[in-house]
Amino acid sequence: MGSTLIRGGTVVNADAAVRADVLVRDGVVAALGDGAGWAADEVVEATGRLVLPGGIDVHTHLEYPIDGFTTRTADDFHSGTAAAAHGGTTTVVDFVKKEPGASLRDSYLRRRDVAAAKSFVDFGLHAIVPPRDQQEDVLDDLRLLAGEGATSWKFFMAYPGTQMVDDGQLLEGFELAAEYGVLPMVHAENGHMVERETRRLVGSGRVSESFHALAHGHDSEAEAVHRAVVLAESAGTPLYVVHVSSARAAEEIGAARAGGARVWGETCPQYLAVAYEDYAGLGERAAAYVCSPPIRERANQEGLWRALQTGALSTVATDHAGFCMEQPDDLPPQKLRSPGYFPKVPNGVPGVEDRLMVLWETGVRTGRIDMCRFVDLVATRPAKLFGLFPRKGLVAAGADADLVVWDPEADHVITAAGSHLRTDYNLYEGMRVTGRPVHVFSRGHHLVNDGALEGGPGRGAFLTRGAPHLF
Repeated sequence: MGSTLIRGGTVVNADAAVRADVLVRDGVVAALGDGAGWAADEVVEATGRLVLPGGIDVHTHLEYPIDGFTTRTADDFHSGTAAAAHGGTTTVVDFVKKEPGASLRDSYLRRRDVAAAKSFVDFGLHAIVPPRDQQEDVLDDLRLLAGEGATSWKFFMAYPGTQMVDDGQLLEGFELAAEYGVLPMVHAENGHMVERETRRLVGSGRVSESFHALAHGHDSEAEAVHRAVVLAESAGTPLYVVHVSSARAAEEIGAARAGGARVWGETCPQYLAVAYEDYAGLGERAAAYVCSPPIRERANQEGLWRALQTGALSTVATDHAGFCMEQPDDLPPQKLRSPGYFPKVPNGVPGVEDRLMVLWETGVRTGRIDMCRFVDLVATRPAKLFGLFPRKGLVAAGADADLVVWDPEADHVITAAGSHLRTDYNLYEGMRVTGRPVHVFSRGHHLVNDGALEGGPGRGAFLTRGAPHLF
């Protein structure tokens, strides 16, 4: 592999921003500093631009099966990781669901191979822990997977009868995670509360797509977060709460952290930049916005921003699970498979390409967060929590040369037509952003060059991850 000199930019890490040239050699950062005497095979001018560590999205669902494997998300590892690269994300961590008739570990190995053949960017995998009645010996698989670099396991507190594990299984899984140095993750909604509200809404005839949000109340999310934190503390394990949508749930995390609990929370751009009011009157087209937990009312957003500012929330990922509104011939049923009936709408929204631009526009450009906090939220803290640091998540000598040359003054309008995703709509349609990636490097390879993708599917490497860095 050749060498590259990124010259004239400002290097932004989570702890500081400094003017420095960056020399890349053999896929890693070789040096930072005054590169006046440095030579390289390729020189990229970055004057007036920023050099950031590549984004790490630790919550994606690419070609992900749902509803008993009757349908799946529209983006596969090819389109999804190509779009991620265009958006400045150089690592994704996706999820493995146990396949029918197969063990969790066998499902994990198969999904790893599928992703390896298609991915443009590096990737890791989280293991989703099924209820015990779906695999009696699942703890044995988890022990094996921990030794094979799957150092994060996800537990569902929602969806009774399909994915939800009870408190006893949570405790058992948390204790095993503590023993093996694994970071447990929870989808924190009280599944029984959501199920009850869904029955009430259906029984009263309130079944159009926007009523989905009413079934997933703030109280169901806050209760589950509180319970998960208590259980994790009793089991002696740290905890990561995915896709926090409610300010009340974020307050639970903040209070727990203030009391010394080892808990970290993630939110998503759709909760910060889109609101219930945007889709409440759209009828069946509101299906485009349906995800769980839901996109909540606009008044809720400031509480999430405060949590990002104070550290109650620690990362911003996407929960990318894109579906199409129209029905392509080559995909199973998508968003409008049961128009007018929210319980059957496939849950999930796209976002892996837009995450950095949307957070920069709504966070950095508005003064809510500075650019170092931005880097921490989208790259450094995810790398630390999910066993990728210091190989990834920072610009430093010896780290992988996953780098983004960011033009903070570039003007761009987000549209579905201009996206590289398979999904046929965009939550941020028409949003004007100032700031976007112009060059993206993955392990030194110039992956995106002024909007052109260079390289092919299968160049992304599977990441065997270490223990979380809980500091």
